[in-house]
Amino acid sequence: MAYTKFEWSDDYSVGVDEMDNEHKVLIGYINELIDCLDKDSGIAEAFKKMATYCIKHFEDEEALMERENYEGLGSHKIIHKNLIAKVQGFGEQIDSGTINKDDLVAFLKMWLSAHIMGIDRKYGQTFGKLAA
Repeated sequence: MAYTKFEWSDDYSVGVDEMDNEHKVLIGYINELIDCLDKDSGIAEAFKKMATYCIKHFEDEEALMERENYEGLGSHKIIHKNLIAKVQGFGEQIDSGTINKDDLVAFLKMWLSAHIMGIDRKYGQTFGKLAA
């Protein structure tokens, strides 16, 4: 089954260049993973690369929020912790050979749309270019 790749769209912009650039890199890693899922080869390596970058991105995002004294930092950290746990769960499924590719791709789509366009936009509206 060929999965649809993700393309950057300005709809994903949170209005903070540093984070938008990291989101673009993350989309690239997700697309590499999708290629591997389609080929049924190299999945573990591609997933590990994406997951490692995901953690780095969350750390960078939280550091930005700390610098800006963002009031939503605490709840954002909890959301990140839950997302990392979900990602780690998929990693365990990949390692054990029990991964459901459809579930993984559905999670990645939800994450990109709901997290970036939802919760991440909130900090962009507070101190990014999206701030009015």
